[in-house]
Amino acid sequence: MELVMNVLGTIRNLFLRGTEVMAVLIAFIVLVYILLGEDAGPYVIGVVTNLSLLISAITPQALIAVALVICLYIAMRMRR
Repeated sequence: MELVMNVLGTIRNLFLRGTEVMAVLIAFIVLVYILLGEDAGPYVIGVVTNLSLLISAITPQALIAVALVICLYIAMRMRR
């Protein structure tokens, strides 16, 4: 059982590191778009377009739901 928990912890850490790398990559692409504008290229413009569509699709209700889930997670972690 301990081996399974160690493997799952390793997989979780791998996913967290991958998520961090992707967030930094997206931030870098947005920075390139801010600096170069429309001359940044089709890939950068596509990423920025998709990001703006994602941001416009997020409703206030979805933000409240995410905030509640995060608060519940923090509360559960503090109880242990």
